[in-house]
Amino acid sequence: MITCNDISYSYDGIQNDLEELTYSINQGEWLGIIGPNGSGKSTLLNLLCGLFQPSKGKVRLDGELVSSMSNKQIAKKIAVLSQQNSFTFSYEVKETVKLGRVAHSSSFFPTWTSVDENAVKNAMSMTGINKMANNLINEISGGERQRVFLAQCFAQETPYIFLDEPSNHLDLMHTIRILDMLKELQRNERKTIVTVFHDLNLASLYCDRLLGIKDGKLFIEGKTDSVLTEEVLQDLFDTSFQILDNPETNKKVIIYKSNVL
Repeated sequence: MITCNDISYSYDGIQNDLEELTYSINQGEWLGIIGPNGSGKSTLLNLLCGLFQPSKGKVRLDGELVSSMSNKQIAKKIAVLSQQNSFTFSYEVKETVKLGRVAHSSSFFPTWTSVDENAVKNAMSMTGINKMANNLINEISGGERQRVFLAQCFAQETPYIFLDEPSNHLDLMHTIRILDMLKELQRNERKTIVTVFHDLNLASLYCDRLLGIKDGKLFIEGKTDSVLTEEVLQDLFDTSFQILDNPETNKKVIIYKSNVL
């Protein structure tokens, strides 16, 4: 379980990006974080995994204060796909995926094992990047690069997976394929998944619960169907929506209303 108790975060102690948020994420659930641009979604994700330290309040991971954990300890528990992944060196694709195993090494100069190799092979197979194993990371497309960093997350083999806009740069086929794989990991291995979504229809399809943030504050939380209503979404995003039911999936379909069409 991940719990945050009355957490706030401010830039340079001047502007609050997140204010007094209290919430718990249960083991084995898929939580989607939604809200307008600049509302604090990515900030919350960074606070939960220790990339940011709250200016107020506490975050606990399985009962332990995240602020007291080392980066390696956190990396053994949480794999993170950021919205923007930077790379300083022009690594080959497979070498980039192998970095996901660093948290599992017990020494500064780790010994590569068959367990590590299998984890990397499985991750590359899951994301469909085997054929580009020897390509340089800076010579492939944005969508291919996104799949490489997803493979790096899978290779970490952590109980928690955090994703900030996982469909970024991905075409529809790869988006559905990756999210389906994540759903299988959640169901079969009890992975806990936390995802920032801009696409509300993807959130509707995959998430068990949703947390809506607006102006740095918790606006609403609950089961996906109870959050995805026309009234809630209109108040959250200040725009109009139409909600339909898909009888094949038993999920809600969100239609965005235009003011000019």
